Amino acid sequence: MKTTRFITLCMAMILAIAQTYAQDKSASMVSQQMEGKYYTAVIVDTDFETTIENVKSALKDQGFGIVSEINMQEKLKKGTGNDVPKYTILGACNPNGAYQALQIEEQIGVMLPCNLIVRETSDGKVEVAAINPERTMQSIGNPDMIPLAREISDKLKLALEAL
Repeated sequence: MKTTRFITLCMAMILAIAQTYAQDKSASMVSQQMEGKYYTAVIVDTDFETTIENVKSALKDQGFGIVSEINMQEKLKKGTGNDVPKYTILGACNPNGAYQALQIEEQIGVMLPCNLIVRETSDGKVEVAAINPERTMQSIGNPDMIPLAREISDKLKLALEAL
């Protein structure tokens, strides 16, 4: 029970920090792509539900499948009682990339799948952000992972550009 509360608290803190950071950036990013240290993001002109379907389609076009979908708005409301804007985490997997990664690093599963978020901003727009595998894989310290991470990063960027 304590573990569940701790995880819920951590997720709420991460969400609050991410929302604060993204809100500061939102006004200047309409229909533009931006890059953060660990993610790439776009603001789109479609509603939340349509955006989720568009993201799934764009990912499929790049060879990804969705292996998880977490409605953080619902989870945080249930876990903390707090209301938050619409926020969904999509776990995307590129099977070929995942297979290649496992051949290089057996424990790479701790870094999989590639997560994307679809979230409603404070001004009612919708942001889509994807992990930047190229940046995150640098922490592994295995130079053999860099070309594969670059390839997966490029595919995720193409999916975001298609939105």
